[in-house]
Amino acid sequence: MKNILIYFGLVLAVVALYGFAFTFAADEGPDGKQVFIDKKCAMCHSVESVGIEATKKSGAIDLSKAGEDVEADFMTKYLLKEEKIDDKAHKTKFNGTDEELKALVDWLLTLKAEEE
Repeated sequence: MKNILIYFGLVLAVVALYGFAFTFAADEGPDGKQVFIDKKCAMCHSVESVGIEATKKSGAIDLSKAGEDVEADFMTKYLLKEEKIDDKAHKTKFNGTDEELKALVDWLLTLKAEEE
């Protein structure tokens, strides 16, 4: 009887540790695409390569190739209105957390032209 209790205790411990480790692995932080949607970036920007259309029809800027010519540091500063492109700052300062900003920038940097 004692051996059975020890066996079940070990099985329970392994299952609990597995579940505990799995919750940490699953929580990798915010998804950049979801941050883009949640922060309403699609009001002015589209990302046609992933099926996101801007609600503003005229003058909407497609970011499908946003990651081609910029570095993460520059894009971060641009979204915080600390840098300019063609002497123009971004219209609105990013209003999320640092973690959300990093996730958004990392996602935008993956957007590049499809190689043929």
